[in-house]
Amino acid sequence: MSPYPAWPFLSDPQHPFLSAVWAVLIHGVLGVFVLAPLIWRARHRASWAACAFAGGSILDVDHFIAAGSLSLHRIETLPGGRPDTHSLAFVLLLSLVVLVLWPGRWKLAAAWSCFAVNTGHLLFDGAGANEHLLYPWTGSDGIPWLLCPIGAVALCAASELLARYIYAPNRISRMPAAIARR
Repeated sequence: MSPYPAWPFLSDPQHPFLSAVWAVLIHGVLGVFVLAPLIWRARHRASWAACAFAGGSILDVDHFIAAGSLSLHRIETLPGGRPDTHSLAFVLLLSLVVLVLWPGRWKLAAAWSCFAVNTGHLLFDGAGANEHLLYPWTGSDGIPWLLCPIGAVALCAASELLARYIYAPNRISRMPAAIARR
């Protein structure tokens, strides 16, 4: 990752520890923000929020794999920018896997959560250029910085629509009594 003057909130390879702390914090907060409507309505809000916060940074595991090291300096200075798994295609594939494998009635919420949190991650990282957002269809590209907050608000709005659908009173009344109780 390299500093990008049009996006002042990126990491600095000169200070890899601070960059890592910043990345975990911003990706975690962004993950909680894009899922806020679902978290607010959840029975176990703290658990949902903790999963969203942790999930916000889980996509960055690919940096360590690509660097072949746990060195923060090596992951900050990867040749060629971010790994190819930092792409929308990978996020879509990951979300489909969650949709297929997640058991029970919350599979739609789990798949959406995976998609929203990781897309928010990509929006933030993509504003810094040197991102493979549309890999394998394009090379390294970036997005205008304004797309990050606009995209985050759009993901939050979509979470609100999903929360209204999932927690609709007529859906809850058709559930078995043990599940519907709060």
